Amino acid sequence: MTTRRLVGAGALYLCLLCAIWHAPGSASAATVRIQEVFYDEVGSDGPGVFTELLGAAGYDLSGWTLVGVNGAGGLDYGPIDLTGAVIPADGILVIAAATAAGPLLAVRDFVADVNWQNGPDAVQLRDGEDLVVDALQYGDAVPQNAGEGSPAPNVTAGVNLSRDLFGTDTNDNATDFALLAVPTPGIGPQPLQVPMPNAFWLGIARGFVCATFRALRRRPWATGIGG
Repeated sequence: MTTRRLVGAGALYLCLLCAIWHAPGSASAATVRIQEVFYDEVGSDGPGVFTELLGAAGYDLSGWTLVGVNGAGGLDYGPIDLTGAVIPADGILVIAAATAAGPLLAVRDFVADVNWQNGPDAVQLRDGEDLVVDALQYGDAVPQNAGEGSPAPNVTAGVNLSRDLFGTDTNDNATDFALLAVPTPGIGPQPLQVPMPNAFWLGIARGFVCATFRALRRRPWATGIGG
């Protein structure tokens, strides 16, 4: 193989690596998931609570619902019809009350009563066929847990729960959600961890790149070298 072909192959593998690295970490582009939930304000709940969804820009949530699940009995409560809600250009849909004010009002995308009960409870995101697409259990309500994997912590007043900036989703609430002392509606916190999307294929691409450049180092950079 000529040096020119090796360089071309290396560039191709680098492109493949970049494409894999920037692919969504755990789902297709159309998948929507719960990103951040603030359900317990200091004092009376209401104007400051919100729920944030992460998804592909332009995705229409008509027919979808957000549903609370009571940890004391496992019954649904407070269903919210998301008809008319569309994921905005930044990929973050902020759902807040009609009484929202200040910075929260400035980033609110959809109006609804997302004043979920203090835990242990759960919030589920369901599609138009009432299938659970994503779920967050906060606080352990065994045997009534209705989230994914182990439950996330139950917060104290003024603290909320959020995924990292990448929306990392391992299907385990305890792993994916962390406590945040300062809510970040419409912004997202600093990354808690760097996701490794499609780790198997990423490893293969990285191996190709390393092998190519090892070969390049072994070959002289003279013109006219045949392969």
